[in-house]
Amino acid sequence: RAIVPGLHKKFLQDMTSVMVDCAAALADDLERSISASTKSAEVNMEEKFTSASLDIIGKAIFDYDFGSVERESPLIQAVYNLLREAERRAQSVIPYWNLPGAPSLFRDQKDHSENLMLINAVLDELIKGAMQDDQQQEGKKTSLLQYLVLTKGEDVTTRQLRDDLMTLLIAGHETTAAMLTWTLHELMKPENKAFLEEVQQEVDTVLQGRSPTFNDFANLPSLRLCLLEALRLYPEPPLLIRRCVEGDEVTVGPLCNDVKTETVTFLPGQDIFISMWSLQRSEDLWGKDANKFNPHRFKEKIPGKGAWAGYDPEKAATYPNERASDFAFLPFGAGPRKCVGDNFALLEAEALMVCLLQRFQFEKSEDAGDVEMTTGATIHTAGGLMTKISKRTDDFTKELSSAGKGWKAPAPSNKPTMEKKLIQSVAQRITPEALTVPTPRELRMLFSAQKEDVRNLSIKADLFDSLESAFKKCQDVTKEHSKTFYLGSQLLEPNEQRVVWAIYNWCRSTDELVDGPEAANTTMEDLEEWERKTLSIFNLKDSLKGSNDWEDLALAESIRKFSLIQRPFQDMIGGMAMDLVKERYATFQELEVYCYRVAGTVGVMTLPVLGFDSLQNFTEELQEETISAAMSLGVAFQLTNILRDIGEDARRGRIYVPLEDLHRFNITEDEVLKASTTVGMLHTEQKWRDFMEFQMDRCEREYVKAQEGIVGLSEVNRLGVMAALFVYGDILDRVRENNYDNLSRRAYVPFADKMLLMGKAWMKCQHLKEVAEERVKSGKIFARKQKH
Repeated sequence: RAIVPGLHKKFLQDMTSVMVDCAAALADDLERSISASTKSAEVNMEEKFTSASLDIIGKAIFDYDFGSVERESPLIQAVYNLLREAERRAQSVIPYWNLPGAPSLFRDQKDHSENLMLINAVLDELIKGAMQDDQQQEGKKTSLLQYLVLTKGEDVTTRQLRDDLMTLLIAGHETTAAMLTWTLHELMKPENKAFLEEVQQEVDTVLQGRSPTFNDFANLPSLRLCLLEALRLYPEPPLLIRRCVEGDEVTVGPLCNDVKTETVTFLPGQDIFISMWSLQRSEDLWGKDANKFNPHRFKEKIPGKGAWAGYDPEKAATYPNERASDFAFLPFGAGPRKCVGDNFALLEAEALMVCLLQRFQFEKSEDAGDVEMTTGATIHTAGGLMTKISKRTDDFTKELSSAGKGWKAPAPSNKPTMEKKLIQSVAQRITPEALTVPTPRELRMLFSAQKEDVRNLSIKADLFDSLESAFKKCQDVTKEHSKTFYLGSQLLEPNEQRVVWAIYNWCRSTDELVDGPEAANTTMEDLEEWERKTLSIFNLKDSLKGSNDWEDLALAESIRKFSLIQRPFQDMIGGMAMDLVKERYATFQELEVYCYRVAGTVGVMTLPVLGFDSLQNFTEELQEETISAAMSLGVAFQLTNILRDIGEDARRGRIYVPLEDLHRFNITEDEVLKASTTVGMLHTEQKWRDFMEFQMDRCEREYVKAQEGIVGLSEVNRLGVMAALFVYGDILDRVRENNYDNLSRRAYVPFADKMLLMGKAWMKCQHLKEVAEERVKSGKIFARKQKH
């Protein structure tokens, strides 16, 4: 309760504008989504409310902009996972998490430790930033944390203050988002249309199209009662747990029908479970409509029953609370452990609802089924609140518009625009102007968009057996055709293994089109057809209904499970098209595009599977660095293949190394072609050695870029990637040991040396742990580039 002094009326007044700004940012984001569609957009409002609530907490409490409305914040997922872990521990019979080394033994405990580290690191950085901020800046509002430390002299290192701040950070936005989600869910029901119209009319009448101020919210009682009625039906949390410290004797209430005595005795140390769900939905207390949404119930007095004094609206303070209901309604708890941010939470919820109701109409998504609940520390939807939103076009908004009032269209987003799939044909993508590589920023945006699209898709139970069979076939293909890749996949979790096998199977099938037994018969139209087939798999609503093609089914489930994106699959097909028509590459720029398309794409495909480390990818810039590293690793692998196989490719009439580089070192194409069939020719000459060192230096720079980015991968998957990097990178040294003879000999890494390199990779990963910790301690993971 160290934060109580800061949550005073003046603070709430000051923070109202912050809340309204965040609400307006959410409304602008929704309007852009509508503009990008037709007249409406399908969005998950539960996720939007969670993001907006986190932004309000960040700005008001810590003076930090998470910006999670416009970008995915890893903090949200960490908070969600922490709450789920707390629920699991509360229900588990065996506390296995207390075993020595549990984080190393159990993946879920490893994830839990990482989530805790993320939350604590964020809190530390927020505190540090608040303390270093210059409060003399004119017009700058003081955050809650700054007020407590600078005005009240609170010590930020005290356990009580840190616990209170942690509660605000974690539960503060989680519970508010849940309240908003269930309020909107109820208001969208056809039977509650009158309540929605009542609230919307109230908002329109009071505000007349302008933004709300602190004093306006006192004139919006219908809105507040709707929020509280949602809290009654969907209490946050649904279960309160209290421990009796000294023992007590309590009078029996009207719901204890099976208790024969007039009192109940609680023993010292006894845990008491209070079902808020049962209490607040009790027909004995709230009447026959207790399970229905009726915010008007708070306007009427409810007579007492037995020892219960009933509900009296005249006893309510700023909202119907535990005192007015004699503890039959506990919207924010009660007693010493009552939520101290109750008025803050209601104010931010009201600000968000007002700004949205002023501008939009909300309907249940046509494709969404029944909204199901999942309960634990809070009550969430099981699959999101999928909502169809559209701009208001009623008479009131038309009047505002004709009078020059209302809301201006939001400024264009500074997000990069990126089509989910390439609109060019395969043939068009091999023209000189189309030989480009997507930027890490574009790919990051695609990853975020794909997560949104697949988040709420599920598979039918009758597909489970088919999926098991499909993934088993992918495993067999991988094991047979790439023993090294299959061996590397054994370092992954079972779910991750299945997906990389499915990706490998697709990549192999794609490569076979231009490099298999029937490659001579492959045409550009065959590649076009293969792309059409691939894109149809990404239409998950159809491809997950069931398919006779096990390859398609395995890939579709992989897309759903890990949010794989279309772009690298299309780019790889573009790489196959280059193989179909090109036998020479004039410049390194051309070759770099080819290397990305046939190998860098694999890194992008598998990146969602290998996982982003949430701490090391806290900002957009860090996520982009990780994506860039994955692309560099693929390019380095393919360049290594090319440099190792110059002779082998030349015997097939192909020269992949850039012709401009050959000319730079006075080497002709004919010399390369002849040397590939003449032992001892060319590789002994200094110009060839200089040429190869030039090529290998370029390749090794790509390995360096890739190695620097491995810290951004999930810690459990760093070793596999690092081992592949070390083993493949060592091939270049084997070329040197072969006296640069890659024209008649094929360099390889012996098994014993591979084992040594695996050990070296393990040591490097241990060092990466220290690097990762230092990046957290130094605050580097929180730094964002200045926007210009």
